[in-house]
Formats: sequence, structure tokens, C-alpha cells
Amino acid sequence: MQDLSADVVIVGSGPTGSAYARIIRRDWPEARILMLEAGPYLRAEKGAHLDNIADLEARTAAEIGAQGPTRSAYAPITEAEWNERRAGRFDGSLLRRQGLFLANEADPHDETLFAGFAAANVGGMGTKWTTGCPRPSQSERIPFIAAEQMDEALGLAEDLLKVNKDLHPNDPGASRLREQLGAMFNQGRAPDRQVQPMPLACTPTASGFLRHGIDVILGQMLEESEETFRILPDTGCRRIIHENGRATGVEIATPGSNDTRRVAAGTVIVAADSLHSPQLLYASGIRPAALGRTINDHYQVTKLIEVETDQPMQSMSWIPRVDDWPFSVTIGPTSANTMPFPADFKGQPVFIGLFCASDVDPGNRMEFDETRTDWLGLPTISIRARKTPGDLARLEEGKALVARITDALGRSAPGFETVVLPVGSSLHYQGTMRMGERNDGESVCDANSRVWGFENLYVAGNGIIPTVTATNPTLFSVALATIGARQIARERRQT
Repeated sequence: MQDLSADVVIVGSGPTGSAYARIIRRDWPEARILMLEAGPYLRAEKGAHLDNIADLEARTAAEIGAQGPTRSAYAPITEAEWNERRAGRFDGSLLRRQGLFLANEADPHDETLFAGFAAANVGGMGTKWTTGCPRPSQSERIPFIAAEQMDEALGLAEDLLKVNKDLHPNDPGASRLREQLGAMFNQGRAPDRQVQPMPLACTPTASGFLRHGIDVILGQMLEESEETFRILPDTGCRRIIHENGRATGVEIATPGSNDTRRVAAGTVIVAADSLHSPQLLYASGIRPAALGRTINDHYQVTKLIEVETDQPMQSMSWIPRVDDWPFSVTIGPTSANTMPFPADFKGQPVFIGLFCASDVDPGNRMEFDETRTDWLGLPTISIRARKTPGDLARLEEGKALVARITDALGRSAPGFETVVLPVGSSLHYQGTMRMGERNDGESVCDANSRVWGFENLYVAGNGIIPTVTATNPTLFSVALATIGARQIARERRQT
């Protein structure tokens, strides 16, 4: 078998890994880039979003194919579970979504339960995400990255993702709703933090819209020769090979196989997600004290309401996080036709989703078990996390806020109570490879996402975000990836 080598090896094919590839190509045109993905290609359009598949049977088959270690049919919600959800209680179907796994042995009703994610396919979460791309608030930004640099990076991320700031600009129903919400929340807010359309990485079409995947980020790179850019599907990374603070390559294998091979690399970027990137670092003997610590996830409060309107809304609205207000709220239309069991609606069904910031606690952490390996041959993951008193207080405040919004816009849908989703359900966990200003044992990487103590090893994804956030983090983590990518191109083109 021919030996592989590349100037840059990227482990993971999701939005941040793809952003690294695209910006390195822009700034270092001659770079040879190899991307590794543990899962398969699921579409002829490489890395395209699965929700754009019109045929529902074909979409379901693709979603099953993306489940990584457990490629089996999703067991749908039962009527009993649906009634539990309507009553605001635990609903077991939420833990059967494609790719989810329980990351500890807690009882499903225990507050320490954490749901992780292990799906794998070319495009990563870029094939499955909801495409929300709001900008972080001032307090969510990283204090040691200059505001001008961060603004530039966020703008570049919006260009890469092709973010649409207002998907349905002529939506009178949504305009009316935003006026109502604005009267409640806009006072004292800067213009960019007032109630507004949710920015989405989508393209409108005559019949709706298309969600953007990594095919949009990579663009013409997908047409390149394998000599310059190649994605290796069904290829797990077993470890990063390194010596004296320098990554020299990676060891790869087909999932389920013990036949490994080496890939020589000039630079390695680990972009396998917030759980599996720390797992790979640990398996490679790269174990800074902060690795896997301070795992942090938004808590989610959801509510289904009815809105009486003669102008049904089409688009999503957003109440942004501001510094003294630890919430980010999305409000948008839903359809009774998508509900698993009939429900009697007298108005338009509208969904409220509130993300609630949670405390950064070093005791909330990942643990790795080298005596057991997972489907990729890596140490198994478990997660220990508890809500702090501050978290519980904010959750109660968040539930009260959802009730206020409900009363202002309409009424609670009959039989539908407010629901707090299991921790981890947002799939937005952060902090596991946190970024730091200095190598003081409290972080894993520097402001350019380079792992402390290494010349040429970088990490990417939501896991590097060190701040307390409530805002959807994808745009933020893609922006940070562009900073790291430009650093790599600057250094490597000079050698």
C-alpha cells in the first residue's frame, strides 16, 4: 500500500476542519491537504446537508448511515413518551436520536446524565446542524483576542458559511412578532443585539430553502486533484505521532480493523468535535492538565405555543444574549404535521427555544478509560457533570422568561408544558480543549488554537471556546478556525 504524506493533515471533516482547509488553500495555494473522516460519504454532493434530500426514505437512510458506531434504525417516539414530553417530564426518545450516546451511567432521570454524540460521516455535523449563525455577545468573546481581529474573523466565517442575515425579508407575521418582542427586550440594547431575524447558513428557494454543509465551505476544493486535496472516508485516526514538541504524522485505520498505517504530516489539525478531539489527544499521550476539564454546555428550555395570526410567519427570530442577560432565545414556526401524534391547534404552532448559560466548573469533566476501547479503537469516554446552584437559579429564570414570552405572543399549546432537555442535547459542549492567554495549566491551546508545547499541532471546534456562552457557537468556532489557519499558512509558507 502506498505511503501517504501531506503538508497538512486534518482529522475531522466538519465545519471547522473544512474552514481550516479552505483558508490554508487561500493563503498557501501549493499546500497538500489530507482530511480524515471516520464515517462514509452519504451523498454524491460531498458533505452536503442531509436535510436537503427531498425523498424522506432516502434522507432517513442517510441519517442512519451517519450514526457512526450504531447504524440502526431510529426507534420513533411512542405515544407514552410524547405525553411525557407534553407534560414537561423526561422523554426517553430524546436520547435515541441518531448518533447520541449516554456518556455516563446515570439514571435517565438523574441530573448528572450527559448525552454525547458519536455520529460520523463526510461533512460531520455540517450535514446535520440547524444552521443558526448568530454572532457572540461581547461577554462571550475571548478577552485576549483583539476586537478588530475577532470582527474580521467572524466576517470571514460568515462568508465561508454563506450566512443569510434574513432568510425571509418579506414575512409580515415574523415582523409583527419581532415588534412585540422588541417592545419587551430592545430597550437599552445596542442595535446589533436587538430582536432580529436569526442568521442562517441557508439559501432561499422557490419552495423553501437549502441548508449549507461543508460543500459550501470547501467550494472548488472538492474538484481538486487528490494530489492537492483529498478526503479519506471510513478512516479513523488512532493517534498523533509526535516527538519533542512536534507532530510528525498520524496513525490511521479503518474502523473495526487493527491494520494501521502511518501518514507523515507537516502540520496536524484535530477537528474531530469537542468530545472526540480530546479523546484522540489523550490516546496520543498528549495530556495537558486542562484536557477534558470544564466541559460546558448550554441548558435548553423549550416550549410549544399557539399564536393567533392572519399572517402566518415563515422565518425564525432571535433575542440575542447580552452581557447581563445569560440567555439566547430562538422563536420560529413549526408544523403540526411534523408532530408524531395529532394535536388540536387553534392558532399557528410556534416553537420557543431558550439556551441558558452554565457556569464554568473544572469539576465538570471528561474521563477516559484505557482498559476499554470504542469503535475507533480509542479509550472510551465518560462525562461527569453537575448543575451548580447558579445553573439551577438561571434555569428557573429561563423558564419564567419563556412563560413571559408565551403570554406576550399567544398562549401555551393545550397540553404542552415547558420542557428542560437533557444536558448535552444541544450538542454545543465547549471548554474541553479551552483556549488560554498563557500556558499556565488552565488551557490546552493558545489564541491561534495551537496546542501548548507544540510547534505544529492545532485543535478546532466548539471545545476550544473558554468563555460562558448561550449563543449558538458554530460561527464562533469557525471564526477561530480561520485565525489558526492563517497562522499555519503564514508560518509554513516561509519554511
